Amino acid sequence: MSKSYERHAQDLGPSLEAGGSSVSGVDVSDSVAFVSEISRLLSNTYDSIDRLEELTRRSHGIDLSVSELNLIEVVGRRTLHRDETIGMSDIARALDIKVPSATSSVSRLVRKGYVERHRDSSDARRVNVALTRRGEKVYRLHAVFNCRMAQEVSGGLTISEREVLLDGIRRLEHFYAEAQRAQLDYLNDVFAKRGGER
Repeated sequence: MSKSYERHAQDLGPSLEAGGSSVSGVDVSDSVAFVSEISRLLSNTYDSIDRLEELTRRSHGIDLSVSELNLIEVVGRRTLHRDETIGMSDIARALDIKVPSATSSVSRLVRKGYVERHRDSSDARRVNVALTRRGEKVYRLHAVFNCRMAQEVSGGLTISEREVLLDGIRRLEHFYAEAQRAQLDYLNDVFAKRGGER
């Protein structure tokens, strides 16, 4: 979301027509006003999440990028308090990156003390990744924040409202996944046309 969408939404203001349904002053039957309000809200939400995560990382002395936090979340979700393991190819698949990139990211997190690597007991060729105590602390902070956010958004909703909310968020997730895929395909095409020169 760009700031121009946010400014556009503010310029439009609420456009209530007689008989139009309104949520917080926005006529949801007016497609332009509705889309502008969604754009404004998403832009503000993403900005707030970025700022809050940055403040949280600073206040807890966490020296991690967003991609490193995502990796810690993937490892924690799969392994913490579970009898499961996660290897490099699993991490790469979950983050939609290549295995060498996952290996490099894991190596950085090992050096920073957030994860550790160890050989799989049943397959010596496989290297598993687990959180250290420091990594667990970060994972828990992130999980608590996400849980509180989900509770705030969904608190007091009826079952049918929950279904609508989940459907909307799934559509948003799908949109961003497809946009990311298209952008990667475009960049790969540009890279290929240049003959592999960066």
